[in-house]
Amino acid sequence: MTDPFRSAARRLSAVARRGQRIEALERRIVRMQKSIDRLYRRPSFDVRLNEERRLRKLEYELGAPSRSVIAGGKFHVYDIVQSHGIAVPEQLGRWDDQADIPWDDLPDSVVIKSAFGAGSRGVLMLRRVGDGWEVITRDVVLTSEQLVADLAARREEDLALPPFGAEEFLDDGSGGPPIDVKVFAFYGETPLAMLRQVPRHGAADGARPPIRFVDVHGADMPYSAARSPMKANIPLPVAMDELFDTAARISTFIRAPFARIDMYDLQGRVVFGEVTPRPGMRGRFPPRLDAQLGDAWERAQVRLWRDIAGGMSPEPSWGPLRDQRGVSS
Repeated sequence: MTDPFRSAARRLSAVARRGQRIEALERRIVRMQKSIDRLYRRPSFDVRLNEERRLRKLEYELGAPSRSVIAGGKFHVYDIVQSHGIAVPEQLGRWDDQADIPWDDLPDSVVIKSAFGAGSRGVLMLRRVGDGWEVITRDVVLTSEQLVADLAARREEDLALPPFGAEEFLDDGSGGPPIDVKVFAFYGETPLAMLRQVPRHGAADGARPPIRFVDVHGADMPYSAARSPMKANIPLPVAMDELFDTAARISTFIRAPFARIDMYDLQGRVVFGEVTPRPGMRGRFPPRLDAQLGDAWERAQVRLWRDIAGGMSPEPSWGPLRDQRGVSS
């Protein structure tokens, strides 16, 4: 005969488990509702960034011109930025074919960059070693012929498209790549920056460089470190104020409601790197900061519309130094 007490205990246990599952589902519903509120009823940087990616895909599919200044290529952006008196890396030459790069005439430390490229695939940071070239951040030495073949392969896959340029190897005194300072700029406003410390050599395969998010005062900002490790001891730039001010200027004259402006602080010398209109930052900020950045984006968009309606050209504006070029023949 079944023990009635044991039977009752089992029924109570099952009821308790159902109750726990119901409570867990109710908590999940609350979390989902909060996500809905954040994504659809509040400003959201994440939502705007995803929207921009979809719009760019449609621009490509429909043959519409890109709305971003980078449509003209990295060197076109260099020229615009330089025309406003902002320093860019010294330009040593540009060539339409990677086979025409005069490797023997280049300095012992140099950066080779393509005008168009996916991410950092069109960038080679090089240091001469004997008869070859050490690729910085990678434990490998290649000959100039191998570098030409490498660029040709990237070109074939549309990962690095001409023209190709050689430019100054930026050095902050450490002998390796300087810290990237990536400022989030919203048409004249710059609420935060990402500091990215590129490893010198032989990072583990798939490892991501450590990063740190700070505001204009150097205070750390929250961030989801699921993809890239946080490193609070990445040093703050010496020229913090100038970096943020310069990024604000650039976002204004390139007519961007949002862009990430990448720059470098070389012992107090501020040098522009590139403009990234759609960085891979989706889902990385906690809800409150995501909403703050989303609000900054929306306000920037409206300010830009207002200025265009008032007669300002929607095209990026050239500065007073337009006829000056920093490229050697």
